[in-house]
Amino acid sequence: MEKYYIWLLLAVGEGRPEISQLIKRFGTAQKAYEAFESNTALLGAELTAKAQETGLDKAEKLLSSITADGTELITWESENYPEHLRRIENPPCVLFAKGDSSLLSKKLVTIVGSRSMTDYTASVIPDIIERIDKEYAIVGTLSEGCDQLTCLNALKYGIAFIEIMPCGLSRTYPAGSRSMRRFLLENGGLLISEFLPKTNSSPGSFLRRSRIIGGISYVTLVMQAGAKSGTLNTAEYSSAPLFVPPHDIFRKDYSGAVNAVRKGAKLYLGPASIDKAYEHALEAEMEPEETADRKRAKYRTVSTKDKGSTADTKNGGNENASPEKNAGKAPERSDFDSDEQFSLYMFIAGAGSTVSLEEIMAGTGRSPEALAEDLLDLEIAGKITCAGSRYSAV
Repeated sequence: MEKYYIWLLLAVGEGRPEISQLIKRFGTAQKAYEAFESNTALLGAELTAKAQETGLDKAEKLLSSITADGTELITWESENYPEHLRRIENPPCVLFAKGDSSLLSKKLVTIVGSRSMTDYTASVIPDIIERIDKEYAIVGTLSEGCDQLTCLNALKYGIAFIEIMPCGLSRTYPAGSRSMRRFLLENGGLLISEFLPKTNSSPGSFLRRSRIIGGISYVTLVMQAGAKSGTLNTAEYSSAPLFVPPHDIFRKDYSGAVNAVRKGAKLYLGPASIDKAYEHALEAEMEPEETADRKRAKYRTVSTKDKGSTADTKNGGNENASPEKNAGKAPERSDFDSDEQFSLYMFIAGAGSTVSLEEIMAGTGRSPEALAEDLLDLEIAGKITCAGSRYSAV
């Protein structure tokens, strides 16, 4: 029942980790409420007094006013609660939504970037979005710069857009974005917030928003980020495959994104990058958590949170490989899915050491887009490894 989720927000406080702990412990907000009624010490001394002051009738009254303007509540129990979001630390117990909530059933890809945008990034964003398949929905914000341009191009090319807000749905952030938000809704978009409708944004609310933006999608694309860009918070929270477009490694505007590549993010080489990563991440989602983490690690050799390796790099990341069996074994065409993959592997292996994407393009005569899927397949199969933007054969 929705009123119990409102009660939790009022009694415990929006975004507090105790809420998700209670939901995971008791299964539903109603059962958590009933447990508190029978044991008021459940929340500890700090929260008990506030919870006792918050009656269920107050929650019901607030719920009625929230839904009166068409706001939808997507709770932990709802069928359309994003499955990938359930796995993050401290997932929101309820999402307030305005617009077409069926978009949450689409393939979700997060696209974010800096407020300060270079001409290069401004030219790359439309090109990327124009070629995204319409079965995807883009998740992002309406912050100035990269994010607003992403939204405008999504609407231009008929790609659904979902905005995650750092405040309640009845508030406006950033200033001056009200008309753009209205235009988004008129064109089939969706607004999402974990905050009660009248909650204002605060410094802490942006970090909380970042965990949702990074956690809700199966693929994340960082368009541009400096060394201290807030955009990197989304990358930090994301457990999804992380991509960045090729950048000028000497420009400070891109230093944060370039550093993400050094730590294991992949270069975006075309729509196949997203398609293959999404397919692989979805397969991992169906696996037990430990197995899923190992599969995700093949896309992100080093987490942006941890300087240590998160992948099992022994035997080139292939858990089933046997050193004795594979030692000295020459690769054969039958070991590969296609002639193109076999030729690509042989070129990388013949380089003698690591080889850059530019060198692969020059040596094979293939475009980045044509190479994207084969490079990802070879890496997943454990036949090549990628450190930053340089590849080597296993």
